[in-house]
Amino acid sequence: MPVKDSAAVILMFTVLWFAAAVPVYQSPLGHYPVVDAAWHNAWAQDIARGDVFVFSPYFRAPLYPAVLGLVYSIFGDSIVSGTLLSLLFGILSVHLIHRIVFDRAGRKASLVSASVWMLYGVNLFYTTTLLITPMYTFLLLCSFYLLDRDRPDYRGWVFLGLAAITRPGAVLLLPVALILYRKIWKWSWLFFVPVALVWMINGVHGDWGTVISSQGGINLYIGNGPDADGFTAFAPGEETVSADSFSYPDNVWAASNAPFEEPVPPSEVSSWWVVRTVRFVADDPLRFLQLTARKLLYLISPVAVPSNYDIYYMARYSPVLKVLAGTPRVPVSGLLIWLLIPGALLAGKLNFREKNSLLWASVLAAGVLPFFVTARFRLPIVPFMVIFLVPRVLKNTGRSLLLGSAGVAAGLFIAWATAGTVEAGGVNMAFHDGVAHFRQGDSAGAEVLLLEAVDIAFSREDDVDLNGVDALFNLGVISIRRGDTESAVFYWEKAVFRDPDYAPARQALAGLTR
Repeated sequence: MPVKDSAAVILMFTVLWFAAAVPVYQSPLGHYPVVDAAWHNAWAQDIARGDVFVFSPYFRAPLYPAVLGLVYSIFGDSIVSGTLLSLLFGILSVHLIHRIVFDRAGRKASLVSASVWMLYGVNLFYTTTLLITPMYTFLLLCSFYLLDRDRPDYRGWVFLGLAAITRPGAVLLLPVALILYRKIWKWSWLFFVPVALVWMINGVHGDWGTVISSQGGINLYIGNGPDADGFTAFAPGEETVSADSFSYPDNVWAASNAPFEEPVPPSEVSSWWVVRTVRFVADDPLRFLQLTARKLLYLISPVAVPSNYDIYYMARYSPVLKVLAGTPRVPVSGLLIWLLIPGALLAGKLNFREKNSLLWASVLAAGVLPFFVTARFRLPIVPFMVIFLVPRVLKNTGRSLLLGSAGVAAGLFIAWATAGTVEAGGVNMAFHDGVAHFRQGDSAGAEVLLLEAVDIAFSREDDVDLNGVDALFNLGVISIRRGDTESAVFYWEKAVFRDPDYAPARQALAGLTR
């Protein structure tokens, strides 16, 4: 593989990343990790301070926070160092795509494949965050690169094991790899080394029943329970509110333990949710089949369903992202993949390498379906689709380009049918943006955004309060800090009216009457 090509690919991706990422970082949201990113940031900070086994036995898979904690311990716990770690994984991933396709289909296909992945705006955005996805994608690609070659490399098993302790869904690839790469089957025990290490940590800290993490049980219920819609991830039960005076709740862990009056091992909690899910599905299998069909539609949709972040909202801060992401009804990133599909499908018989990349993509997709389909959970599938699609498209470029218009048309039709997932999704970015503005000292900007967040939350057709009550409470905080007690009382009373059990607003009102 030409070194100049590899260097050019890395340079182009890095330049594009900085063009997209710097405006995001310069915004208040760039300094305020959201939901899981906030959890990872706090977890890594604890590790950097020496609490290496914090949160064990693990509710969430531990490898990414551990790596982030190592980075923080060396370079300091700044958002910049964490973001640059995501950039590193992004660079390594685009390099691997370039190299994998070069080995299979030559220089032209490798450069086009790398370019498609560079221009996939959803990936570009997620490599600016403190989320698992960039690292997980790299580990999967590295495992595939090492295993899926004429002379498979035993180290691929290690990277697949590392992927599993980053996101346990990678375990589904193990039986596939055992079948495909029988030449090095004897080294497959290496997969279990990182998994066994995490299992030992969980066991020593109180729960041998948790092998990697215990979050899967409640996630299965969220994805298939009575309130499941296939794309949102609202935890069941009442929300728990943090002690932060400017409130922001993250309630999945608390919701998973809410049914238990006494402490229960995490593995038993997870099993309880699995059994509850299975019983619900068994009681109404037709609903389950209909829900799975909707998930399949969301899986192939070009729309980036929000998860933690809404890329279409974030694009307001980055012109590059705005172009590459598009809008929910014209989702440029997703349409780029749909452009390739017709030509690839009509490019003749699949060779065994193409079958393997398609199989990896299919298994990863199967791992998403039992839960909920969102942009970041779907993202690791896409590079394997690029590896599969681009070389086939280039077998007859002219015909593929002509057929591409049909692919784009199909993608637009599906986008039209699924664009509502963005508005109905489980992310109220205006709320998070308002909190970020407040913490940056911009109370006026925060107030505007929190009022927008209230409108978004209260205009929902379902009964989910998507940070609406939190936004009302925070508006009261802003009002009281500027001496406007009347407005503060108005917002806090409205918060209590919406949710009589909302403790922060009740406590704030009680404090005013003392």
